Amino acid sequence: MANIPQDKRILSIQSHVVAGYVGNKAASFPLQLLGWEVDAALTVSFSNHTGPRYGRWGGSKFDAAHLEDVFSALDANGLLRQSHLLTGYVPGADALKVVVRAVDRLRAVNPKLVYVLDPVMGDDGRIYVSESVIPIYKALLPRATCATPNYFEAELLTDVKILDAASLKAALRMFHERYRLPNIVISAVSLGTAELEKLGFTDVRDASGSTPRRMLVCSGSTIVSAPGELIKSVAFGVAFPELAEHYEGVGDVFSSLVAGRFPCHSDPAFSAHPVSPLAHTVELAIGSLQGILARTRQHALALANNRPEAIVPREGESADERVRRLRTVELRLIQSQQEILDPEIRYRAKQYLLPYLPFLSQFRLFAFSAFSLSASFNGRSPVDSVSRRSDYSNGLSRARSFTVSVFTSPPVPRMESWIIMMIYISMLRRSTITVRCRR
Repeated sequence: MANIPQDKRILSIQSHVVAGYVGNKAASFPLQLLGWEVDAALTVSFSNHTGPRYGRWGGSKFDAAHLEDVFSALDANGLLRQSHLLTGYVPGADALKVVVRAVDRLRAVNPKLVYVLDPVMGDDGRIYVSESVIPIYKALLPRATCATPNYFEAELLTDVKILDAASLKAALRMFHERYRLPNIVISAVSLGTAELEKLGFTDVRDASGSTPRRMLVCSGSTIVSAPGELIKSVAFGVAFPELAEHYEGVGDVFSSLVAGRFPCHSDPAFSAHPVSPLAHTVELAIGSLQGILARTRQHALALANNRPEAIVPREGESADERVRRLRTVELRLIQSQQEILDPEIRYRAKQYLLPYLPFLSQFRLFAFSAFSLSASFNGRSPVDSVSRRSDYSNGLSRARSFTVSVFTSPPVPRMESWIIMMIYISMLRRSTITVRCRR
């Protein structure tokens, strides 16, 4: 039976819990409230959120065979008809490979499919899935329209350690350079005052008008150059206060809001935004989340007899105390309908430039050759040979002298791009370059 795509229908592939709001439980209601038909495919079904915070749960993961059976039946019945796709937590490599095949099938049915990928792997420096999923997520990224990793997941996917403003920009650029990902949003990075100022944030205040102790930055970037050109992008950040409490499911709600309001260029509110349509999407998502969290915190404080310390994680709390605290800070999604539909945009996006080829200064490349540097055109590389006085084992980052030979006849497409790249190398690394053109 034919699969005929329908507008404003989204397939959401992620986890499910009976109690609380994470995974599909966190994503479905905001999407439905925004007018979406949500087809939810479950990767796990648990009693509650797992991991060290609750510490105890029941339920099952769904294996690759189960997911394959679900997607095959959807296809056979003409139900792979979604205009959008959102993927979140998938428990293992085999199951994730099934998701890759489902993405390819959906893209074949609908070449205009908008795919928002939330590569759920870990947080706060800790990975809570098998490391075998990392290369599969790397294979998924070129298939996506937008990705919404947190800072730790962004580090795993780019090999860039995000420590400051410069490395944050480098990670954004790497998603474009390495994966040709059109849109990237790194959901939250904690930065100090000096680094915030480098991004243009000089006077950020919370809802009470006070200057918060700590700030988070949600950063994004959109490729604006045409395919085949040197990559140009519009990057931005939105800074907002970091809360002392920990709330489960915030990332899942955020990715659903990004998917639900993904840039609509025909809508003047998006197309006329002074930074970019994606920046407006992120402003709205953060506005909604700030409202949801404010309402959740207010409710939690009421349950805790207005004692802020009772809803903040503390050292040495027992399992029962931890579970009791986590129950009080479950997201108040149903009570936050107004905040989801019509958020107050308190924190605005600021645009900033991304460096060209930032990876040269962020980490060492492997030994390279003309073959690995460039694609083959008509069986011949535009870079004929590269020689330099340096140790190959240390990669480009320690090079001091380059000699590059290029063909001038017959003409080679984009040959100038490789010359420009080598000039940038020489500028960034203070090395010398010689370009030899021969026929």
